[in-house]
Amino acid sequence: MRRVSGGSVVYSLAVAGFLSFFLSGCVATSQEMGDLREDIYQLQLKLNEVQRNQADIASKMDTFGTNMKSLSLELGDTQNRMSLLGQRLDDLESNLSQSMNKLSQQLSGSALSVPPPPSEVYRIAYSDFSKGKYELAVTGFRTYLEKYPQGELADQAQYYIGECYYSQSDWNKALEEFDAVEKNFPRSNLIPAARLKYALSLEQKGETQESRKVLQALVNDFPNSPESFTAQEKLRDSGDR
Repeated sequence: MRRVSGGSVVYSLAVAGFLSFFLSGCVATSQEMGDLREDIYQLQLKLNEVQRNQADIASKMDTFGTNMKSLSLELGDTQNRMSLLGQRLDDLESNLSQSMNKLSQQLSGSALSVPPPPSEVYRIAYSDFSKGKYELAVTGFRTYLEKYPQGELADQAQYYIGECYYSQSDWNKALEEFDAVEKNFPRSNLIPAARLKYALSLEQKGETQESRKVLQALVNDFPNSPESFTAQEKLRDSGDR
């Protein structure tokens, strides 16, 4: 559709009014000319108001975008702090358990064996993941889940197992592990991220329609999450094809 600027509308109306008078053979009186000028003036006022509203809307959209970026940064910072607190809590629980085991073993006279704290198990697994040692990372994360299934970082360990398989383009295993995040940890704040990666894994397999369904469910269930905005962009892009 062809767009017409506000100034062009005002000018066209003025010209149309003048030609109407001229072609009809009528001579515009001073009053009629005054009325025409008043109409043009009122239209100009309305145009100015529309332009101000457009500028205001644009400004608010810029502010909205800035706020979303700030929110995403705050969310990432909060998740990192929660991860650190979770590691400390895991270690405290592990230390208490080890102390109880040590006391029990001392009383029974059996040999002592001290397993590594949960944070160390997770840290080593995540370090392997960061270095691209995905098989070792999977082993480490699974060890964490086996030893500390209720640990504060259990949902993260499960999620990163999915990331390991995703990084290796093993889409079937990635789907299984990302799906386990929501099944095993229904209150995890990683569910939006797991759903997004689940949808992307489906897309990589060529299951486009199923991928779109998961993306739409993500948008519906977690509309304010950063992953939701990514999902909306993916939906728009796939809809334009």
